[in-house]
Amino acid sequence: MTVIGFALSRILIERKESIKGKIEIKSKLHVKNMKKEDVKLMEGKDVIRFDFDYLIEYAPDLAKVDMQGHLLVMVEPDMTKSLLKSWSKNQQLPEEIKLNVYNTIFHKCNIKALELEEDFSLPPHLQLPYIKTEEKAKTSYTG
Repeated sequence: MTVIGFALSRILIERKESIKGKIEIKSKLHVKNMKKEDVKLMEGKDVIRFDFDYLIEYAPDLAKVDMQGHLLVMVEPDMTKSLLKSWSKNQQLPEEIKLNVYNTIFHKCNIKALELEEDFSLPPHLQLPYIKTEEKAKTSYTG
């Protein structure tokens, strides 16, 4: 499986209130459709398109970041058949494919969301690393 394309088709960011006090930030990713895409890249390979929604909500009803887009993945033709069969049966992806698809979408969308959150003065939805100083150890001397 090789990712060959990613595009956002809609970005909605809305801040309703000043962000203060205790807030809860939840994110949700939903792959809403999967289909074979008619793209001729390499002989003997298929392209699968995954349409998705990625939503970050700041509760209680303070703000949201909502993104829609698609991911294009190149796969072997035998994998295409099993993916389409699994999807049509129960709208589920096999775990090994799901991990790659979700991680790619998370990676791309989280970077964009962090940039938008900065522009709209929203706290980041992910814990960012910080450098902290260590307190100097207190020593005691008994003589």
